[in-house]
Amino acid sequence: METEASPRRSALPRPPLINRLRGTAAAPRSRITIVWAVMALVVVIYAAHQGLGLGGRGADSFFDRWVNDGLLWGAAVACLGGALRGRRGRAGWVLIAIALACWATGDTIWSVRFGAAPTPPRATISDVFWLAWYPLVAGALALLVRDRVPKFDLHRWIDGVTVMLVVATLWIVLFLEPVTHRSNAPALVRVLDFAYPLGDAVLFGATLGVFALMAWRPSRMWVALGIALIVMGIADAAYTVDAAAHAHQNGIYNAAWTAGAALVAFASWEPHPGRLAPRTITGWPAIALPLTAQALAAAIQLYAFFHEVARSERLLTVCILIISMVQIAITRPRSPAGAIRDRKEP
Repeated sequence: METEASPRRSALPRPPLINRLRGTAAAPRSRITIVWAVMALVVVIYAAHQGLGLGGRGADSFFDRWVNDGLLWGAAVACLGGALRGRRGRAGWVLIAIALACWATGDTIWSVRFGAAPTPPRATISDVFWLAWYPLVAGALALLVRDRVPKFDLHRWIDGVTVMLVVATLWIVLFLEPVTHRSNAPALVRVLDFAYPLGDAVLFGATLGVFALMAWRPSRMWVALGIALIVMGIADAAYTVDAAAHAHQNGIYNAAWTAGAALVAFASWEPHPGRLAPRTITGWPAIALPLTAQALAAAIQLYAFFHEVARSERLLTVCILIISMVQIAITRPRSPAGAIRDRKEP
């Protein structure tokens, strides 16, 4: 006989708890996948407008004010959601979300206040928010690296420094020197024009340096974040050079910035990779990076004998040569067989 305390439906098998949890977790993942697809489609349309003229000049105001600013704010909100969703690396991702919000604030102020001006000023309050991007992201990278790298390995840190010096050398030639040659602008404008490519060089070099620090074993999260920062850094530095020469205004660079911002938000939702397992590298893989850096530095020094090269580039290449030699001679780990053989020798 059935009673209220034991109805027939209580005898039916219930799905395990793990299946119910997976079902509830699948819904947010499917929704965020739709968000990434929509953002990617909007970025492609925006790039088509900026690069190919889709929609004509009459749509410039719509794309610059609504599409550009909307994508940046959407990326900031999505990044904050990814930061609050995870437990590890939360502080770093919150800083990146704040950095995206600062970038979006600067763009919003610019588009509302100066977007329609025939000759917009070169220095505005927006620069305060745009420049805040660099220290916030640098601090976030430091926090994320601390969660990824388990211990201090001298040779890995030297790898990172070497990569940063190589990037700085190339960055001076491509971006910093063209900006410093601009002499007809006010002092504040020249300082700002120099600050942006310098900050981009720091973040670009730091990103590649972090990959070297992780023995070139980045996770999907780090790959997405690294590509985003590299794309945004190169686009921003190239735009600064073009703007300094009065050769270009915005153009495809805005689409590159928004694409990078969306990719940063995507990276914040990737699973945290956890601690990096230590691994000893010996042989040619251990010295490939310093040898490559030495070859590049030597080529620049040889080129400097026949052509004029900035003193800063020559000093950086000398630093690269010295650090690479120290790295190869002292800090590189030896194979276990070699270490045993050295102990047996009298």
